[in-house]
Amino acid sequence: MPIGIITNCLAILFGGLIGTIGRKVVPERLKQKLPVVFAGCALALGITLVIEVKNLAPVVLAIIVGTAIGELLRIEDRLHNMTVILQNRIVKGRSSIDEKAVNEFLTLLVLFSFSAGGIFGALQEGMTGDNTFLMVKSILDLFTSLIFATTIGIIVSALSVSTFVVYILFYLLASVLMPIVNETMAADFIGCGGILVLFIGIRMMELKEIPVANTLPSMLLVMPLSWIWTQIFR
Repeated sequence: MPIGIITNCLAILFGGLIGTIGRKVVPERLKQKLPVVFAGCALALGITLVIEVKNLAPVVLAIIVGTAIGELLRIEDRLHNMTVILQNRIVKGRSSIDEKAVNEFLTLLVLFSFSAGGIFGALQEGMTGDNTFLMVKSILDLFTSLIFATTIGIIVSALSVSTFVVYILFYLLASVLMPIVNETMAADFIGCGGILVLFIGIRMMELKEIPVANTLPSMLLVMPLSWIWTQIFR
């Protein structure tokens, strides 16, 4: 039973619902200031994860090649268009697209559904039953979704669906993947995810509009590249 995954998804779902319902109660100062705090926490988490890297070269190569693939496939643009459609269906009668809300939704999509820590937590629960990391992540995601829902609305709760789909997939694949993933590959995977979390923090602070969705293919490349690098230079 994937208790950690279910808890994480429910945290995002209810955080979004509570934030949407209480958006008029939450002071405007909190709506403006807390996202910056979450961005700082994302930067700190990213730095913590990057420290885990064993081989930096294949990680950097994975991010560069993966981002190039993402740009060619226009992943960010496609997700942007899907988000606009979802936003229009949820909030009917909107006269114009809220680009800030769309960008924040895409950032949260990567942070909630495609974070390396979350994916590795799903693999860990699938293989060993240990859901400790996902429980901690659930607490962070609850408050993050709550605060962002006060500004961009109920659409945040929709991320519980994408998170469940991604995590349950890796939960089911755990018995296949974990035996072939060595310690170095796992560390480089987490480190690669840490760099992407750093990108998310920078984007959340609005320092630079980094297309974080376009970096996602790097998560698929980093383990094979880490293995190849280890075979050549061990």
